[in-house]
Amino acid sequence: MTCGQARPRSGLFGALVLLAPSLALAADPPAAPAKPAEAKPSQGKPAAEAKKRAAPEAPPEPPKAEQPPAPPAAPAPPSDPNAPPAAAPTPPPPPAEPPKAEAPPPKAAEKPAAPKKAVVVDEAKRAEAAHRFDRGLQLFEGGDNAGALAEFKRTYEILPNPVVLYNIGLVYAAMSRPVEAVDALEPAIASGGLSPKQLERAKPTLADQKARVGRLTVTTKPEGARVEVDNVEVARTPLGAPIRISEGSHIVGAVAEGFAPARKEVVVAGNSDANLHFELVPTLGKLLANLTIRTTTVGADVYVNGEVVGKTPLPTSVTLVAGHYTVELRRPGYVSAKREVDVGSGATGDLAFDLAVDPAALGADGATLVLDSSETPAELTVDGERKGPYSTPLRLPRGPHHISVAAAGFIPLERDVNLDGSQTNVVKVVLEPTPETRKAYRSTANFHRTWGWIGIASGVAIAGGSTAFALVNMSKQDDAQSRLDAANALNENDEPPCDASSGYASQGGDDGRKCFGDIRAARDDVNSAKTRSTLGFIGMGVGGAVAITGVVLLLTGNDPDKYERPAGPSLARNKKPRFALAPGPGEIGTGLSVAF
Repeated sequence: MTCGQARPRSGLFGALVLLAPSLALAADPPAAPAKPAEAKPSQGKPAAEAKKRAAPEAPPEPPKAEQPPAPPAAPAPPSDPNAPPAAAPTPPPPPAEPPKAEAPPPKAAEKPAAPKKAVVVDEAKRAEAAHRFDRGLQLFEGGDNAGALAEFKRTYEILPNPVVLYNIGLVYAAMSRPVEAVDALEPAIASGGLSPKQLERAKPTLADQKARVGRLTVTTKPEGARVEVDNVEVARTPLGAPIRISEGSHIVGAVAEGFAPARKEVVVAGNSDANLHFELVPTLGKLLANLTIRTTTVGADVYVNGEVVGKTPLPTSVTLVAGHYTVELRRPGYVSAKREVDVGSGATGDLAFDLAVDPAALGADGATLVLDSSETPAELTVDGERKGPYSTPLRLPRGPHHISVAAAGFIPLERDVNLDGSQTNVVKVVLEPTPETRKAYRSTANFHRTWGWIGIASGVAIAGGSTAFALVNMSKQDDAQSRLDAANALNENDEPPCDASSGYASQGGDDGRKCFGDIRAARDDVNSAKTRSTLGFIGMGVGGAVAITGVVLLLTGNDPDKYERPAGPSLARNKKPRFALAPGPGEIGTGLSVAF
């Protein structure tokens, strides 16, 4: 992917559903998708909005399990993108007719034919397919196209389905690999298993990808030579048809036993033809040798005796005539490295390079990398070199890099990025927690949330009860104070007369009061009411403090669902539909994921 202002991702999201795995598949399920050869992306910038990348979509909702129709024949996975097509792709066979409700019983004299064996996906495979499809969507949304592709291809191996194949084609399109995108989209469209809405998106995407594919014709003398594109064998001469190749620059080679390998660089335009001819020179009895070149630096030009043979990482070894060679790796922003090696006849050699960054060249050939990680601190590794905990933007050579981001308790994430020297490149990374981290995090978050609500409820209850208690006792305090005031008034007026020296109230008057005793009793009642009222006020304060503590726990506690991403298309039944937003640069695509 290209960071910063990369080609925008289209928000093409549709219904995300896998075929019900309970349906019986064909007796001979399609082979697992072949691993496509790495096709070199186009070096040009995107033309316009019409060439937006398409994001993965999902399969249509299948029929109910009670009356399962025969599933459509699953198209074959993408073939070798650089293999010469001998003829137009053979359309997938039409879906098998559903069995009749009641077939007439065979005659007694006839031996009934043995029924075809049906392949039924078990629950474990079904769950794996659902998990991998959902994981593929998450990786794609996070910018990890390679990871998303691997998950979708594994899903297709488990449940061959044209819509899963369609998603594979869309990811290839997003990766600027038009040959593989065409090989996936064409059979997906021809299968008849896509919805009208998906076809509406698939057809223009297919047309756009076809416009990015050129045709290369290679002839050799003598014939029978292996043809390599970017160091990967794709055909042998004479070709049955032109080699389909992605637009851009490629290194094309011809290798034949008894002849020295020859290589040429060719630039192929989209939807155009290119021709190459090789006159191979005999090796005069020398056997060919193979030289493997290794380095952690990606995107470096590999020169052998001054002739460019490809870019790192080279997918295979370089075929050479036995002899002495000078191998050099060059890339802007790095100090070039040169090694000399002797390869014997029929031998295999191995060279390892460790290119060092040239600090003096970073001004002109550098780019700025900003890591936006969901977890901090995050350990950053660039091209195999550990950079330590990320804290500030990094200055790196412009161009492709392979980064790895890790944090304690989280699954490390790897991603290929292409840094643009004309802008600040922001790489957003969302790390997935390990099952242990997820469980511990959710437990802690639920603890805070539970006790937060308990604190609020308890605090409100304590404060409310204390308030009522205080109000009741304030009323009793007022009554006791009134009695005390009346007793004091009688004492001051000596009504009835009291013997102050003895401290004993004399008898007198109609009511027969003991004046000093009344004063003490009233004073005790006042003091008791005041104490109870004070306890009520204290309870109000304690209740308020408990409620506030609960609010703080809720506000400062973590979200228990932080790492619970919406489930993708599931093979489980009886689940409600969900809506999901998939934002892209400058746009939002809305989709409906239906679980069944």
